[in-house]
Amino acid sequence: MTTTNTVPAIELLTTRAISLKIRKLREIYSYSQEYVAFQMGISQAAYSKKESGRTELSLLCLGKLSEIYQVSLMDLIGLSTQELLMKVLQTNASLAA
Repeated sequence: MTTTNTVPAIELLTTRAISLKIRKLREIYSYSQEYVAFQMGISQAAYSKKESGRTELSLLCLGKLSEIYQVSLMDLIGLSTQELLMKVLQTNASLAA
């Protein structure tokens, strides 16, 4: 009997959705992968794997990302990508005013 290390589809979708969110947030803030990786205390290569969905995002990792982007952990994992980006843009606009 062979076993495979497959990720359930719902987890894969969630990981991909969150990975997309963190990439979009990084682009909005004009941060490089190197900068975010440094802030998280990991290598750029390790961060790239997280952002592309090739490795899982731990709760600790998500917490650090929520601090870097100044969003709540619940917003990071709960809001759709569009809702999250709109909230960040609105917050940044109100801070700039």
